[in-house]
Amino acid sequence: MAAELVGRGMTDLIQIGLGPWGLDWAANILPRLPDVRVTGWVDASPEARAAFTAKTGDDNVFATVEEALAATGAVAAIAPVAIGAHAAVARQVLEAGAHLLLEKPFTLDAATARELAGLAERKGLVFGIDQNYRIFPGAPVVRDLLERRAVGAVRRVSLEWHRDHAGVRDANSLIELAIHHFDLMRYLFGREGMAITCVPVTPIRSAQDHTPGASLIVELDGGLTIDYVLSSQGVGPQTPWPGVWRISGDEGLLTWGAAPDDHRAVSITDAAGNVRAVEVPELPLFERAGVLRAFVDAVAGTGEPTSPAADNAHSVAMLEAALTSARTGERTRVERW
Repeated sequence: MAAELVGRGMTDLIQIGLGPWGLDWAANILPRLPDVRVTGWVDASPEARAAFTAKTGDDNVFATVEEALAATGAVAAIAPVAIGAHAAVARQVLEAGAHLLLEKPFTLDAATARELAGLAERKGLVFGIDQNYRIFPGAPVVRDLLERRAVGAVRRVSLEWHRDHAGVRDANSLIELAIHHFDLMRYLFGREGMAITCVPVTPIRSAQDHTPGASLIVELDGGLTIDYVLSSQGVGPQTPWPGVWRISGDEGLLTWGAAPDDHRAVSITDAAGNVRAVEVPELPLFERAGVLRAFVDAVAGTGEPTSPAADNAHSVAMLEAALTSARTGERTRVERW
């Protein structure tokens, strides 16, 4: 790690959000990057600020983004805040002139996502979204294999995700989890969403309604269709968080992920049934820590965010289409621009 830090200065940032997810970031993610210094902590709740100070002894807590940035001189912010606050917090940070790493999903509609991405662009700010599934070790390996046509022309794709997980089961699983997989589809195949048909486990009338899972048909451009099943109920081996992918081509079957919970398993099965394991290199930092590393490097001018907001707006468009289809029961086109 010391060698990696040569030439890197400290990056001062503030964290917005001191709820359970924010506390997890503070305890488990931020300490993994020694060249990142948190100079202020923001939460609108007096109780959350008091509890944070009592737990950590850090009294650099603030009620507003503007107050924290002015007092600390931080150049950037991370915002692991509740979904309903995403758009408002993003607008506050960007208007104040700070770079931003925002929790997923960016927003629930593509129009707002495009507006905020445009604001960052006009101000010359780095604006990334925490789509951390892109930095699971298998993701770049699978993407490279597909780019090299390792199984020939892709004809059929299935994706299965199953975990007995209360955080998904007791929420709207499309918003909580499917946004990760929509983003992975775009990342792995280099294609954009065309249309989505979504049948939720329980009916939903709005984004606030909960559903523990869904069955979806996702159409990407170029005629590629993905059968996607998302479930947080029932007995069965747990898939890894990115899911189990089966990508069938003219020359073989590419598989990523295996139950129970093996996100590093990548293999190719040829037409004769021979299975070849594919090496998956270790990443120095992956998942959220890797996203934060990429964001900090982008702020320093030496890299790009894992998922820039302008690009991630297209993943939001897929989520918006899935929510609309779940509500109406109809095949819904993904907004394109």
